[in-house]
Amino acid sequence: MTVSSQMIPPATTSAPVSSAVSAPLALFDRLTPRLHHYGMTLLKFGLGGVFVWFGVLKVIGQSPAAELVVSVLPFPAGGWFVPALGWFEVILGLWLVSGRLRALAMPLFTAHLCGTFAVLVLTPSAAFDHSNPLLLTLVGEFVVKNVVLLAGAVVVTTRPRT
Repeated sequence: MTVSSQMIPPATTSAPVSSAVSAPLALFDRLTPRLHHYGMTLLKFGLGGVFVWFGVLKVIGQSPAAELVVSVLPFPAGGWFVPALGWFEVILGLWLVSGRLRALAMPLFTAHLCGTFAVLVLTPSAAFDHSNPLLLTLVGEFVVKNVVLLAGAVVVTTRPRT
């Protein structure tokens, strides 16, 4: 039995991409690895800088979050707790920027950032308007944005070695 060319459907091709579109796409494809590298560097230094900055504010007693931190703790905290947390954040930030022992840093970042979600569970009235989890207060927004910090910390600490 033979198969004629008339029985085989012609190969379908996608619609041709105009040169006005393909030139920028080609440029983007060439720039993507470099942009990714610079983006990872910006993410690493940005996250590290935020941790150091917020930590220093806690150490020098100027953090607007200090009162929130103490009010959420399930145990009585002395005056030492917020500055100690600040030093921990400074160390985490510098650790992130250094890029050293990332596998050890990730669980500490994760624990610290997940700890901030205690506000949502222990003092929901501070985080939600009218007990509605979709209506965040300013405190709720402050806490929920930590999802982005957590995601960034996971990306930076788990990136492949180069």
